[in-house]
Amino acid sequence: MYFLKFPETKKLFEIFNNNHLEARFVGGCVRDGLCDVRTDDFDIAINCEINKLCNIMEHERMHVIKTGIKFSSITVIINKIHYQITSLRKDANCDGRHCTVEKTSDFKQDAMRRDFTMNALYMDQYGKLFDYFNGNEDLQNHIVRFIGNPFERIREDYLRIFRYYRFCAKYKDYSNRYYNTIKMLAPNISLLSIERIQSEIIKLLQYEENYKILEFMNNVIIKCNLKNYKKLLTVYPDAHITLKLYALFDTDTLLHKFHLPKKYTNVINQYIKYISEPLLYVAYKTSQEIQRDTIILQYIFFDKPLQQVITQEFPTFPLTYSDICNIIPKPGALLKLCERWWVLNSFIPDKLACIEYLKKIAK
Repeated sequence: MYFLKFPETKKLFEIFNNNHLEARFVGGCVRDGLCDVRTDDFDIAINCEINKLCNIMEHERMHVIKTGIKFSSITVIINKIHYQITSLRKDANCDGRHCTVEKTSDFKQDAMRRDFTMNALYMDQYGKLFDYFNGNEDLQNHIVRFIGNPFERIREDYLRIFRYYRFCAKYKDYSNRYYNTIKMLAPNISLLSIERIQSEIIKLLQYEENYKILEFMNNVIIKCNLKNYKKLLTVYPDAHITLKLYALFDTDTLLHKFHLPKKYTNVINQYIKYISEPLLYVAYKTSQEIQRDTIILQYIFFDKPLQQVITQEFPTFPLTYSDICNIIPKPGALLKLCERWWVLNSFIPDKLACIEYLKKIAK
């Protein structure tokens, strides 16, 4: 495995060995490594109490981040490589959102608390694979399978419903084998924070083969517009996440129910503002990227024909605020209307014509 050859990994495990600690890589880095996919997300499980481990690392002058220490986890950084190291543990008293964590020295017990068989794969410093639930076989066969009883695993954390569908999209598992269980437990997703849900949805949308998975999810755990989404994928298979979100969900959900970061909401607000505007005006007022997206959205929502992006240079609007503030009080909104009129008249009206139009609409 490539990450076992890192000098940083060898240095870290030398410290573990010198202190008689057993540690194994676990989860995504092992899973992805077995599929020849590289990652920069390295998780390590260790049979050591976290405060003791923290003291050892600090004694060795390692760069330690302690933000996860209350969850029995620290991050050690060596030459910009982040290793998240977590004490072996088992879950107890789960309520669908949180679990009480208990210590253990047994790697298999640590594995039993994980969600899918492919996520319970461990690898030691020598490359030996520890596979307690046939996870590697499931991984190679693109089977996303819960460890143990799916009903109980989901009840431990209802976010696992969304994680299940996200992993199905990633590994193209279209069996929908847990449909009945998920349908039964779906009402409990109301216990989850919207931030956790939207994070899973955004991750799912990053995978190309997600339409079938969204069909499974629709009307069971989410409500989305698959008709619009299919039209989007037909004309723009590589659509970015914001465009996908806008096609799938209504604007009230995106702006008020979801708590999306500003990098999404700023673009969504531009869509709302320009989706009904003539293309020439959109081209004049926005970037080529927003103009391209608007063309696609007008096709999706209004069946308008797809057009070429306008790339011409535009003249400068002949009026300024100072030109008219003495003629028309508080002309801000009217000035924008005049500018729109000027654009839609192919930028032909001069300053005098614009002032006359402003006077007309100000009456």
